[in-house]
Amino acid sequence: MRSFWDLAATGGFLLAFGALVLRWFAQGGADLPRPFSDALPFRRGMVPDAATLGKVFLAALIFRAGAAFGSLALYNGVSGAGLSLAELPQLWARWDAPHYIHLAEWGYSGYIEDGKPLFLVFFPLYVWLIRAAAWILPNTAVAGMLVSGICFAGGNVYLYRLAAEEYGDRIARRTLLLLWTFPFSFFFGGIMTESLFFLTTSAGLYRIYRHQWGRAAAWGILASLTRMQGVLLIGAACAEIFCQVKPLAKRGEERREAFRVVGIRLPLLMAPVLGCAIYFGLNFYVTGKPFAFIEMQEHWSQGFMWFPEVLAYLARNAFTWHSVTTRWEMWIPELALFVLFALLLWRSWKKHRSMFTLYGFVYFILNYCLSWLLSAGRYLSCAIPCFFFAADELEGKPKLTVALVAGMAVLQCVFCYRYFCWGQVM
Repeated sequence: MRSFWDLAATGGFLLAFGALVLRWFAQGGADLPRPFSDALPFRRGMVPDAATLGKVFLAALIFRAGAAFGSLALYNGVSGAGLSLAELPQLWARWDAPHYIHLAEWGYSGYIEDGKPLFLVFFPLYVWLIRAAAWILPNTAVAGMLVSGICFAGGNVYLYRLAAEEYGDRIARRTLLLLWTFPFSFFFGGIMTESLFFLTTSAGLYRIYRHQWGRAAAWGILASLTRMQGVLLIGAACAEIFCQVKPLAKRGEERREAFRVVGIRLPLLMAPVLGCAIYFGLNFYVTGKPFAFIEMQEHWSQGFMWFPEVLAYLARNAFTWHSVTTRWEMWIPELALFVLFALLLWRSWKKHRSMFTLYGFVYFILNYCLSWLLSAGRYLSCAIPCFFFAADELEGKPKLTVALVAGMAVLQCVFCYRYFCWGQVM
């Protein structure tokens, strides 16, 4: 039975990925039959002005600050704890957050557990930014929340620009609304890498979309210094430049010239690898081994596992885990999110440009390829193209939009409260 499931799920993956690749080839000029060659739906995009982008930044910053103060009121109101405003940063210091605080204060060589630098598994850019902010602010936790808040606001600007130019203002606004109310997007306000990764990937995708390859390379390096998944911007860049030059629509010398253009840009397209190289250098500096993080991952029970096996243990834990509370806090949401995002991607594969569909699909699958997946909801809060897809699906459906946003907002409050209570929300 297990082998049949593995084969069926892998077969479904290959069919889905193959369809996306053929769709990409068609957008790159290949003469393919329908549905791969279907034209993209017409959408009236617009270029937002500086005043609008300033409003987006300010609104996101205010929202993040309001959510922080609201979280304190929520926690005090439900728990009766009576925490003061000064205790707000420590309320957010849950699960991985204290590790980022200690790394910023003590460095990778100074933060040791069991005689090992186990926290090399945490990528360095967010740590370095917290340390820089802590030169001004006396409290490292406050510095972390400030960095997260500013990065979240900046990421919203790039997300809005990207969505508005591709889909128009209405869908762009709906994209922001869905992102803000997604049940696990409260992590954008915490002392974790979500906001920084959101900023760097949103900016990277926007620069790729505008074919500004040098700026895209810079943001790609920063993204891969934030998380390993930052290297996926390489795939988005390759997909987009292929569709830009359309080599498969040309013949002879024109085709060779098109591939030459891609070859010239290749160093910039591959730039996110440099971020990983810097991270490997940090590993070597601390331990003398560039890939020491792989050894450290064993402490955290993390490694690669093909997603059918991950789904198998998620399903098993969702029904049999000894704590019913943990089932509802972790295993059931992770399983449900896989189904919901898979359905969204299936409905969207013919409607959007390949740089979005390929990036969204690969990002989604890879986040479900961890040997002990504890944070799927948090990771999916940065699945940027999926929020475009959802906003597009909700076009012309105001009642469903209101119901979905309201439901997600309620769930976000529930998960946020459980996070503060050290529930299995991480």
